[in-house]
Amino acid sequence: MANTYWYNKQLRMVQTVLRETDIINYDADKVVAYLDSVRANCIIVNGGGVVDFFPNTLELSNVNPFMTKENMLGDLVKKAHEKDIKVMVRVDFRGVDKARYEMKPHWFTLKEDLSPKLNPQGLYPPCYNSEYANEHGVRYIKNIMTLYDIDGVWENSVGFGVGPCYCMRCRKKYKKDLGKAIPKGTDYYSKDFDEYRVWKAKCADDHLRLLRDSVKSFGEDKAFCAEIFGMFHAKGTKDTGIDLYNAKEHFDFLVSPTFLTVHNPKSNYDILSYGASSIRFMKAIHRDKQAVMLYGNNGTLWRYVKDPTVESKIWLWEGVSVGANFWNCMFNGQYPGGTYDNRNAYMEKEIYSYLEDNEAILGNQIPAQDIGIYFSKATRDYFGSDDEDKDGYGVYIKGVERVLLENHHQYSFIPDIDFTLEKIKSLKVLILPNCACISNEHIETIKSYVKEGGGLIASYETSLYDERGNKREDFALGELFGLSYTGIKKDTAMDSYQWIEDKNHPVLEGITDTSLVINGGNTLICTKENKDYTSVCSYIPQIYNQPPEKAWIREMQTEFPTIIAGRYGKGRVIYFSNEQDKLCHTNGHEDYTTIYNNSIKWAGKGRLSISSNAPESVHVALTNNNKNEGQYVLSLVNLTSAPRRPIKEILPVYDLKIELKLGKKLADYKVLKSQGRIEVTYEDDIIKIFVEKLQDFTSIYINTL
Repeated sequence: MANTYWYNKQLRMVQTVLRETDIINYDADKVVAYLDSVRANCIIVNGGGVVDFFPNTLELSNVNPFMTKENMLGDLVKKAHEKDIKVMVRVDFRGVDKARYEMKPHWFTLKEDLSPKLNPQGLYPPCYNSEYANEHGVRYIKNIMTLYDIDGVWENSVGFGVGPCYCMRCRKKYKKDLGKAIPKGTDYYSKDFDEYRVWKAKCADDHLRLLRDSVKSFGEDKAFCAEIFGMFHAKGTKDTGIDLYNAKEHFDFLVSPTFLTVHNPKSNYDILSYGASSIRFMKAIHRDKQAVMLYGNNGTLWRYVKDPTVESKIWLWEGVSVGANFWNCMFNGQYPGGTYDNRNAYMEKEIYSYLEDNEAILGNQIPAQDIGIYFSKATRDYFGSDDEDKDGYGVYIKGVERVLLENHHQYSFIPDIDFTLEKIKSLKVLILPNCACISNEHIETIKSYVKEGGGLIASYETSLYDERGNKREDFALGELFGLSYTGIKKDTAMDSYQWIEDKNHPVLEGITDTSLVINGGNTLICTKENKDYTSVCSYIPQIYNQPPEKAWIREMQTEFPTIIAGRYGKGRVIYFSNEQDKLCHTNGHEDYTTIYNNSIKWAGKGRLSISSNAPESVHVALTNNNKNEGQYVLSLVNLTSAPRRPIKEILPVYDLKIELKLGKKLADYKVLKSQGRIEVTYEDDIIKIFVEKLQDFTSIYINTL
């Protein structure tokens, strides 16, 4: 993709989600002065839909009641363009109030009994086929883009189509497309609605395509994007039919909300690497489009008060380390420096300045990949949950990522779209973290990858289901795993262990002076079928701890492997019949994390690109130029601190050594950001880097031959 248009280039964005009262005495000069001071190059601001921030004369308009003679959008566009800052407007078609609903009740969603539906905000929502979301949406966009010289449209809350809709348009279209009526009287998340959900996703695609075409009718330089939640949001995809898989075709750049704090009082702070993880995923979805991390200087749980400052900064540097662009979204006031709590208002200046100063180098960086995590959308859709206690997929990925980050391994995601041998053959290791749902076609691709020399790690129910969620009688990858599933699942969450069968296997390196290791979660009872494979550990029946006199069993050793390792063709395979990767996240005991890291090294035959003496609390990320793979950026992010969240103080680390085995010679290098002396040398086909001090972030550009 040629970098012709502004949205193909680096994006340093700020969004002001204005309240109705923020239009009073709106000061475009101060807004633009703030944007200029933090080196932002785009602002996203309210256009309307729920509340209109301009004198909208279309039917169902809802003009801001506090607006008088202000020309907010006109003034902002004029002042921003004078500073070469782009302006996108936020439109929101999630629903209307009762008065507007009564004007056009046939434009909105109906429940099964043909009564109107209300969303959680008390608005009447449309569906993806409705006139409000489509014909009206087109008229709305064309109206606002005719009135103002804006640079693009952001469709907020595009996932308004929650659950089934029984409006006349949907009923007629479903009958025409599938020859049957929309299902009734059953659980929307059940298989009864499988066909409907696929159909609904197509309707969502049609809606996004229609709105995109409306924007593009004003010129290809006009950007279109919409609000899509991330890779772990299973419920949102089932509810709405929209996720990042849709986005890659319709949006001019990819963006996902990744706030440090979440709008859930039971879980205040997300994993510090989650924002960066989302960027890795978006770059895997479409490596040629900009991937943007939507965060907030204030959070979503407490929108009027700053997020923890030190953690917010780490959050941003983590994104930078994997090639992120940024979108600072704040929810009150005309601009981040002009609201109640300004403590984080200018925090992005350091990050945005770093990006702009090094734009020529950072522009096309994508994560380097020794290791690929296969992302099974079907598994996420059928077994995932936004509640970690019920989640059957995302928590497994999070456990894998923990091990990879703590051991400085370089990885990316491998989505199950356009999945080919050509795309994975260069990986040292492919990881299948409880990828329950895999198609027969992908099974054959994975077999070929391993046969030709690749390393494979898989766990638990991987390949027990096809891509449609239909259960198989046995593992489709059983030939690679070297075993067969008996159909018996054991609860090993409490008082459970694994017997060590081969103390000398590399998978158990560093685990000595013991005959058993911890077990947890659930374990599948499997029988070994390949005599040449090694049962590294085996299942031990539960040993109840009370009464203590009875806390023993006659025989701990069984024939059922929990960890099995073997060679398949030229490649190596490790399979865990328990939930080893999930437990790296939910428990974190060193038996889990050490064994998993050893498995990565063994399956990868020691061919990994980076080694370092950096502690686990320092994340080491290598990116390479998508257009010129010989150009790299090495980034170090320091998370060393006191043990409690939120982190309040970063503790510097010293005398870090990193060795890069890239198979290429060092041509030259440039220190992009440092907090101490840095030395880069080349010796014995290894690029050696010494970092005297790391406070929070350090990066080095490396050019190779």
